[in-house]
Amino acid sequence: MDRTSLDYLRVFASRGGIVGMPLGSLQLPGGFVYSYIHVRRGDVDLLPDDNLVLEFGDRVGVLCHRADFDAVRRFFGDSIKGVADFSYISLGVGAALGLLVGLIPFPIPGGGRITLGLAGVLLVALVLGHIRRTGIVWTLPLSANMVLRNFGLTVFLAQVGIASGPQFAATVAESGFTLLLLGAVIMLVLIVATMIAGRLLGIPADDLFGIVSGVTGNPAILVYANRAVPTERPDIGYAMVFPTVTVTKILFVQIAAAVLGS
Repeated sequence: MDRTSLDYLRVFASRGGIVGMPLGSLQLPGGFVYSYIHVRRGDVDLLPDDNLVLEFGDRVGVLCHRADFDAVRRFFGDSIKGVADFSYISLGVGAALGLLVGLIPFPIPGGGRITLGLAGVLLVALVLGHIRRTGIVWTLPLSANMVLRNFGLTVFLAQVGIASGPQFAATVAESGFTLLLLGAVIMLVLIVATMIAGRLLGIPADDLFGIVSGVTGNPAILVYANRAVPTERPDIGYAMVFPTVTVTKILFVQIAAAVLGS
């Protein structure tokens, strides 16, 4: 293909019909000449191979004739507003399925039953995120994802502070700083052990920051890690570890309560 007569166009992937589809399966209507140059997701440039699955907000670089620009824009949607919208149906259905999974009781040896609780929402979200789309697009636009994540973290920290304030003051008044120091030591041991193990295994620092955030189950650490390094690798490390750690902690508490209470 002679690219000397083609012009560069960058469009936003914002149409539901193409989101969640591999780039190689998309055929622009009209039969005109075009070529994908790159895909930018957030702050990361991706190679536009046939297996790359598009997400809301991806910026797709296309080489085509200037006369075909409008057709390309219509095909991809190319709407900034569209990349910020998300489906309340997919969010609601996913949350409802997760809550139902969380209510399923599982027997444990020695008697008693445990449930996943809110961890069921996390597990269902992982499955739907892997599927990406059925008749419904299950992924959130990156911009909406970031806003909801930061807003949720702010509300979470505020609620923890408000709910724990009286107990925190009472504990400090009763035992001084003993429990605070004990908590700090336990957290420090966990972080140092994770960092040492990660370095011995040759895990890159930006991945390791995300893993530490996941092991501690603290999204505030992840926010700081994302600001400290120029890549999105902390998010990947966090996503690999956090679900397993969260489910394990929930199950451990229930199993310990059932065993010690019997």
